[in-house]
Amino acid sequence: MATQFRPILLRLDLLVRRQNTQYALSRAQTSILYTLASHGRLRMSDLARLENVRVPTTSNSVNVVEGMGYVERVRDESDGRGVCVQLTDLGRARIDQVLEERDQDFAAHLSLLSSEHRESLSAAVPALNALLDAIDSTGTVH
Repeated sequence: MATQFRPILLRLDLLVRRQNTQYALSRAQTSILYTLASHGRLRMSDLARLENVRVPTTSNSVNVVEGMGYVERVRDESDGRGVCVQLTDLGRARIDQVLEERDQDFAAHLSLLSSEHRESLSAAVPALNALLDAIDSTGTVH
């Protein structure tokens, strides 16, 4: 099954990479905005863990999206020495816009399939989510 999925995942990854060029945000920047939209305010170390990268890498990406006005750094309420990152209203609007546009793009792609194939993909969503959860819990792939 892994051999069957590998080329599909590679091609889907290429599709997503091409889409990213439309939004003037890198994959890392988009992922940070999405993670903050999903989880709310996070310490930099927690954001790095969720992104499965090192803190300096996350900090560099945060610096860029902070410069765009999409995130802001705030004091950690539970530890005054710590700093958290959170979406600004502009950042929330931007990630909502990007996700809506991506959903529309992907819906257009899905509409090219027969109803049977769309139903098969829909039925596979819980299994794919379980796979992502399993991978995330091991920390081996993100």
